[in-house]
Amino acid sequence: MIRRATLTAAAIAVSLLVARVPAHAGFGAVAYDQDAGAYGATWNAPTQAGANEAALKQCASANCRVHAVEPKGCGALALSDQDKAWGGADRETLVLAKRDALARCQESTTAGTCAVRVSGCNK
Repeated sequence: MIRRATLTAAAIAVSLLVARVPAHAGFGAVAYDQDAGAYGATWNAPTQAGANEAALKQCASANCRVHAVEPKGCGALALSDQDKAWGGADRETLVLAKRDALARCQESTTAGTCAVRVSGCNK
């Protein structure tokens, strides 16, 4: 009887822990080095720290700066083809993230045309 009660209590404890932690939190990040033009991105990482680390690793430059993308959110990075202008956005949909990243880049460029270089969404 005591063994059954212990097993039942353990099962309840495990189910409560599992209910509090999403199976797949879906964290993302975009890293960019404006001087070198290097970038990296990751989506659907189990933690924000893991997403940041993966994006920085892909960016592979000492001056990369990371920007988090919200769980269930979408991110985009647009770069100019003529200068170091860039634009980034974190929005609810991929269409909005791309649109706003392009708009921010175009506002910053002096002579170039901007294009989305990396984009994606978290689950």
